[in-house]
Amino acid sequence: MSIRVVNNRKLEMTDDEWDIYQKIVQSYTDVTGKGEDLFIDLFETSDDGIIVLLKPPSKRRTSLEVFLFLMALMQQQHLRLMWKEVDAIKKNNKST
Repeated sequence: MSIRVVNNRKLEMTDDEWDIYQKIVQSYTDVTGKGEDLFIDLFETSDDGIIVLLKPPSKRRTSLEVFLFLMALMQQQHLRLMWKEVDAIKKNNKST
């Protein structure tokens, strides 16, 4: 896992998630605009790069693909956090 920067915010992503992000950006980049602009003002993150809030697109145009990607990323991030906690509990139980 590594911290990447999207929309001037830190985001924790796997390499596969980063590849998907880059493909989405590339597919929407053309002479009318940059694909990364579709991510502007759609989310807030913690200092650890975890999405803590998804905001409905109300100020700028975006795509359903971008919003669904952010929803999936947020879910995966929170699942990874839960898995870490479960692993820590299991490890703690084994040592006692």
